[in-house]
Amino acid sequence: MSMPVNPFRKVRGSAQLSRKQHGGREIESLLAMNKRTEKTERISQGWRCSCCGDLITSIEDGWVEWLASEDERGERLKGLRLVHRLSPSAESNGPGCRYDSVREFRNDRSIVEGLSLERFVGSDGLMLLLSFLASGEMPRGDVLELAKRVQIPGYEQTRELFPEAIGMGVFSPTIGEGYYMQSEIRELLSWVNRETNS
Repeated sequence: MSMPVNPFRKVRGSAQLSRKQHGGREIESLLAMNKRTEKTERISQGWRCSCCGDLITSIEDGWVEWLASEDERGERLKGLRLVHRLSPSAESNGPGCRYDSVREFRNDRSIVEGLSLERFVGSDGLMLLLSFLASGEMPRGDVLELAKRVQIPGYEQTRELFPEAIGMGVFSPTIGEGYYMQSEIRELLSWVNRETNS
């Protein structure tokens, strides 16, 4: 029994469909990559919380936070993450998905800082993220990943799918791993959707 599969491969700098087929277990692995969701369709409904793994389904429910501390070289920023603004449970008295400011201060004298997700989207959000990069105070990789998650359409929905697809030989990015063209994002989402519905 053959599996109807249309994986991607790199051809002259662009992702195109290939006739190469993979075994059923590999396809199941690709479709089950996001173990926190039961249906692949759910991946396109928001941003994944860096703390609890649940979806943040509206921009107003998102919060971007980081830890600030000082060392002998000056201020140091770390722990950049996108989380739920409020605790997912209305009955919870704790910080929910956000850093516990008391615990972080006791741990290494870090102060919790943050802004609403709304501040990081659009042109002004991009400028804010670029200012983070320019200051050099925050880990560059963390800022770049957040920028891709909130600025690049479809990136959040596919960022966990691409590494597995690349590892299986189903897909090869044009620019490089972690940096995907809009056409590649659309093609991967379309391919996963077809595989889910077949």
